[in-house]
Amino acid sequence: MTVKLNIGYVATAIAPYYSKEYKVRERSETDLKKILGNFDVNFIPFHKTIFSKEDSIEVEKFFKNKIDFLLLQTSSCSSGEQLYPLCNITDKMGIWAVPDIETEGDVKLHSLVSTSHYLAMIKKVLADKKITTKWFYNYADTDEFINKFSITIRALVALKKIKHAKIGLVGGIAPGFDNMEVDQSIIKKNIGLTVEESTIKELVKIAKGFDQKTIDSEVLKIKSAASSISVSNDDSFNKVTRIYFALKKMKEDNNWDSLAVQCWSQMQELYGVAPCMAYSWMGSEDGIAVSCEGDVQGSMSMLLLNYISNAEKSSTLLDLATFDKEADAVQMWHCGVSPRHFANEDGIKWVDHTTLGRKTEKKYGVAGDQVFAPQETTTTYISNNAQIKVLMELEDGLEISI
Repeated sequence: MTVKLNIGYVATAIAPYYSKEYKVRERSETDLKKILGNFDVNFIPFHKTIFSKEDSIEVEKFFKNKIDFLLLQTSSCSSGEQLYPLCNITDKMGIWAVPDIETEGDVKLHSLVSTSHYLAMIKKVLADKKITTKWFYNYADTDEFINKFSITIRALVALKKIKHAKIGLVGGIAPGFDNMEVDQSIIKKNIGLTVEESTIKELVKIAKGFDQKTIDSEVLKIKSAASSISVSNDDSFNKVTRIYFALKKMKEDNNWDSLAVQCWSQMQELYGVAPCMAYSWMGSEDGIAVSCEGDVQGSMSMLLLNYISNAEKSSTLLDLATFDKEADAVQMWHCGVSPRHFANEDGIKWVDHTTLGRKTEKKYGVAGDQVFAPQETTTTYISNNAQIKVLMELEDGLEISI
């Protein structure tokens, strides 16, 4: 399903100020089109400045049931009565102020005061509408505006896609990880996402059905991507590559957007492998988010970050391993599921799983071993059936709460 964000733009003003003379709306609309040309969204501007409540009612009718987000620019000082009809359109609004062009003499726009006025009205007088707001400042050709607005659009696109997304849960959660249990009905209510279930038994059945030539060809690619290989049983590559193709088939057949797959203990009992390499390869080669241990909320978090970044390769799931107080740092680690594009110059190594079978003679392949390259990252996790707010700090220092 193709999901597009619909963005509306409207400018308010009152006659004693100079929004019309300075063509604030026209200039802003032109610059917004340039910004949004970098996104796969629908931009719907209202092509005249709003000077009265009657104009606002016209805008309400124009936008009703058409947009997901309304960017309301107080292109000059505006009146409170203009706001009420505009707050009947959507529950997500950006309130936007622009600076006066002249810094001496009479105030010609006085835009910021009305942005403050409108935000206060939405919070106090219109609290029952539960409108989520974000405020913006400066003209749309400035970095100050472009950076904050672009991040907001990325987040809104991600939220709309998540609302229509489906996650495939294969095998349920790993033994003992009861904190990962989710209430699918609450998740559906909170963010619209659907969870569908299948079994490890079905996954293994599909895995066994692929032509050996297809498997052998992919194994060559997988092995050639590694800087070194130290896997005890070479047949593990055959089996885990079959898991890779089976997961891809299940995703495609069911129109899943990401997966949460139990990696132990059923996978070892039924097929004798550690499937980490399959999850890693799906992330690097296909851009598909796969969380291990049946972690649905981890898969949701990965999918959200994939949507926000719009990258071709997937995010990953890590454990918080330890604190290093002296370095003012934390160490994150997982068993070998991270895609290879995170690796430093040493690349990824294919190895036996580091903990499954440890202290015994039994070894399970295949997992990935790598050290991440220094890079800017965003870390997040959606928990509590997607009921909590998630704070994401992005590379340019701006933050998004959803």
